[in-house]
Amino acid sequence: MKVQEIMTKDPDCCLPNDSVQKAAKIMKIIDAGVVPVVASGLDQKVIGIVTDRDLCLGVIAEGRDPTTATVKECMTGKVIICRPNDELQDAVRLMEENQIRRIPVVEDDGTLVGIISLADIAQAKMVDPAKAGNTPKRRFRA
Repeated sequence: MKVQEIMTKDPDCCLPNDSVQKAAKIMKIIDAGVVPVVASGLDQKVIGIVTDRDLCLGVIAEGRDPTTATVKECMTGKVIICRPNDELQDAVRLMEENQIRRIPVVEDDGTLVGIISLADIAQAKMVDPAKAGNTPKRRFRA
């Protein structure tokens, strides 16, 4: 099975100069914890990815204003990507190796065309959800 068969096509994205608040609103609207960051409205090349965790730890926990802080200040610039024609099992391997739950899907020139999630793959019954996207168990103080 190919990535393009189960990916979400044309995912919502944000720009590096967008406010953190705008990125958070996109996440709320699409009910997702991650948004790809593209170079510009005309240039849809993926240059980063921003997660709800990035927003929380990089902005909110630091006491910064989410209306003035920008996505580029807290996004992850090193993005694990895959291509539409990649085998689904290769995407699974990338998720397992990098302990991530979502991967932007890009054309050869880096243009965003989709995103694939652990949930998409689990629905295709290709992976044990316990193997990918795990985070270390942490103890919290009340």
